[in-house]
Amino acid sequence: MLDWCVPTGSLLTKQTTEAWWQRMRPPFMAGYLVVTLLLICISGLGHLRLLSEVGSLFGGFTWVLDPDTNGEIVIISTPPQLPPFALSAQSLTNTTHIVAVNRIPGREGIQRAYAHGKPQELITYTATSDNGRSMIIIRPAVIFTADMWWQTYGLTFLAGLSWLVVGAFLLMTSTEWSGAVEGITLLPPAMLLLLYSHWGNIQQANTPDLVIQLLWIPAFALLGSTFIHLSLTYRPEALGQVRTPHIALDGLPYLPLIALFLYEWLSLLLLGHVPMRPNIIISLGYGALGGLISLTIGARSLLRILFHNSPWRRSTAVHPIPDHIRHRLGDLLTLWIGGVGLGFCLGVLPILLTGQTLLPLPIFYILATVYPLILLYAIRSLRLMEQLHLTLEQREQALLEQQRTAEELLNTNKELSQATSLLLHADTHLRSLLSQRIHDQPKQQALRIRSLLGYWQHKLALEAERDPSKQTTMTPIIKALGTIRHISEELEGDLRGLQLLVEDVYQRRSMGLKFHLDKLIQEDLPALHPESPLKIQTDLWSLDVLSPDLEQSVEGMQIAEAISYTITQSLLNIYNHAGCDFATVSTSYAHNVLEVEIRDTGKGFSPEAVSPEKTTLFKAQLKAREAGGELIISSHPRPEPEHGTTVTLRIPLPPHVQK
Repeated sequence: MLDWCVPTGSLLTKQTTEAWWQRMRPPFMAGYLVVTLLLICISGLGHLRLLSEVGSLFGGFTWVLDPDTNGEIVIISTPPQLPPFALSAQSLTNTTHIVAVNRIPGREGIQRAYAHGKPQELITYTATSDNGRSMIIIRPAVIFTADMWWQTYGLTFLAGLSWLVVGAFLLMTSTEWSGAVEGITLLPPAMLLLLYSHWGNIQQANTPDLVIQLLWIPAFALLGSTFIHLSLTYRPEALGQVRTPHIALDGLPYLPLIALFLYEWLSLLLLGHVPMRPNIIISLGYGALGGLISLTIGARSLLRILFHNSPWRRSTAVHPIPDHIRHRLGDLLTLWIGGVGLGFCLGVLPILLTGQTLLPLPIFYILATVYPLILLYAIRSLRLMEQLHLTLEQREQALLEQQRTAEELLNTNKELSQATSLLLHADTHLRSLLSQRIHDQPKQQALRIRSLLGYWQHKLALEAERDPSKQTTMTPIIKALGTIRHISEELEGDLRGLQLLVEDVYQRRSMGLKFHLDKLIQEDLPALHPESPLKIQTDLWSLDVLSPDLEQSVEGMQIAEAISYTITQSLLNIYNHAGCDFATVSTSYAHNVLEVEIRDTGKGFSPEAVSPEKTTLFKAQLKAREAGGELIISSHPRPEPEHGTTVTLRIPLPPHVQK
């Protein structure tokens, strides 16, 4: 079974099909216009023939000579201004003919009576029925007026134009082949209405011309084919895809017309005319059959839509029907079944059975004029509604895609947060190990070496004082030991600086956060930068709110890490880059939120211009976020009046990390 809509993988096919229709629509439109002009011209010739007989005498009914008999007359219709004729038109149930007029055989009698008669003069018609019984009908002659022409034939021209114009508009505005089918299939009703001007005589005795034999009568069969064609198009699987013409959907309903076409042309070549009664019965019969088949297909499609959500239908459905297809198809099928039903019951079937329509001809023609306009309004509205449904569905799909993307981003963000947390934890752990190892091994070894060098330098100096003879030998050694001791002191200072760069986690955990920071600000950093004139004013009293066992919990360790790292790196940046001589480090606590602010009056910088390789501030932001807080960096470069940098750390404090 075909899919209801074009899947994502077939988007290229959909675009190709739409591009094909955009290329083919102008030729189709041109062909439709050519057919329209031909139909209007042919219809106009018939109406000119009829209008030429306005003012002529006739028997008060339209008629035609049966080419299959010896000039016998067949009744067609009676103008609505006149009383009905006692005989009905030919049908499946009636084959009555007028065989004589004023006792003169058929053709000659009716021509003589109309040509030499006077208005209201009684004319005698002799008719024979199917069983061979004869009957006499007497009817006065009347004048054929323009009003009679208008109500009998003129309204058909107006109705035919209505069908042609609506079909052209639907074809012109169609965006795909299914929409084009809706416009093209309006041609057969237009043919029946426009070419009706060739069906019937007023005064002149004429047999049915080629227009009637080869176009108008077969148009009933063509109408049945279009019934089937539209019912196949108005199925969920057909409307649910953008398609091109297909032999099964668009060609099969018209195949029986080939047989009718061959029959008509062979009859025309062999007999000189197409037998009228068999031609009418075959064409009307196929039109009626097409109407019944289309009603059956349409009713089945409508039932599938109405009961689509029923449990038994859901269990057997292969593909769900999209909402916009169900809504459009439900309204189309209701309108289509109603229109076909009315046209079939009021037009085709009564003509087939009784030879005339169920409603009076003017009312039937007015309904035939109005119906395509209603059809146009309904189809146009449904197309707009379908576009609206498609737009809404596309937006819903885009929203779902955005939601899926948002979920994926959230998952990715969660994974990144977890990875960042692990990296920060590993960073803290490694720096702690490095700080401890610097303190325990190289720093202690440097201190031990410096102590031993001092001891031996002092001992050698005492020995040289006791024994002057050894002074010459001892003095270079004492100086060398002093130099080595000085180098050891520099090495110890470098190790201390390195320990500060990785943050002295060992010292922080052993001394506590507040004392560690106070020592860092007042002693360690100035010792690391002895040449700097920077003076730092501190206010760390709000850190007293923190529990002494702060780093015994994971959250507490993250808070201590964020505060210590932010202050350390901010002050190092001030020493190295700010170019100022004053800075402040202040803390405040309110509403369970601890705020740490580091401010300087240096040259400032543009945070957006910081190179990605400078990771200290980014790392500080990650540590603040890991601790549940935020880090705000505000900087104004010189020569702005309030130049300098302010780093603000805000961290909410859970109850268990407070005193």
